[in-house]
Amino acid sequence: MAAPTNTYTRYTAASNVREDLTDKITQTNPEKTPIISAAGKATAENTYHEWSRDNLRTPNKDNAAIDGDDATASAKTPPARVANYCQIFQDTISVSGRAERVKKAGMKSAMAYYKAKAYKEIQRDMEAMVVSANPAVAGSGGAASKSGGLGVLIYTNALHGAGGSTVAHTSGAPTTAPTAGTGRAFTEALLKSAVSATYIASGNIPSAVYLSPNHKTVFSGFTGIAVNRFQVKDGSQGHVIGGADVYMSDFGELEIVPHYILAGSTNVFGLDSEYIDIAYLRGFQSTPLGKSGDSTREQVLVDATVRVTSEQAQFKISDLTGG
Repeated sequence: MAAPTNTYTRYTAASNVREDLTDKITQTNPEKTPIISAAGKATAENTYHEWSRDNLRTPNKDNAAIDGDDATASAKTPPARVANYCQIFQDTISVSGRAERVKKAGMKSAMAYYKAKAYKEIQRDMEAMVVSANPAVAGSGGAASKSGGLGVLIYTNALHGAGGSTVAHTSGAPTTAPTAGTGRAFTEALLKSAVSATYIASGNIPSAVYLSPNHKTVFSGFTGIAVNRFQVKDGSQGHVIGGADVYMSDFGELEIVPHYILAGSTNVFGLDSEYIDIAYLRGFQSTPLGKSGDSTREQVLVDATVRVTSEQAQFKISDLTGG
């Protein structure tokens, strides 16, 4: 039934009705950066950041000296000197005088809001660099320097598909990208092989395995996991022998962490954060760039690189499908 003639309705009043806009802005994207949050924090003093690594020789079961024999010195080699380049992560915000002055929904200051947002976005950029296979780039007057990611820094315990490889990073910066191998599915056998190789190489296993959401789903379906569950008290995390959130390997427990940035990735990383640092040449900072006409600009940046002091304590499983 229609409204009576000349009834003043909500539709008639359209031009005279105030908008109903919530005074809040909700950011819907994930912002956690679990790998750089778990890593150590170090200081870089040059754009080319170096560190030293050394290995013990292979155990010798026949190390036996003759009673009274003269002492003979063994050959010694200096520690390996390896490096990575710092990378400048930045964002510049420019806000006009009017945009800053007008009354806004969900923010008092446009500059303050977008600066805070830039800090979060740059942290996500750093995390994406860390889990990448980007080779290190020295940079020049016309090209940005780039930090090599874990995909090039981990090579001893790198499991590739047929034809794939990662160049050993035994000196200088890791400037060569890995060679992709034949794609294969993520399997429990591959995970066991990676854990075993890491234990043999370092005597330890990674504290956590980072993988894509899809690979986490695959992991949870590994044979034998479903029958190895047990109940825990209220408020305690469920513990699964052989799977789910904690994997009980033959060499100890590994936390299984799905990572949103690894969505679509062909890599699964096993990381011991004790031997991973983010080295900062310049920490997070905001610099006013002054006014340009009727606008104000500020630059947010951080200058840093990733350092792996013991790559033998890490692993990566590469060339995986279904990520």
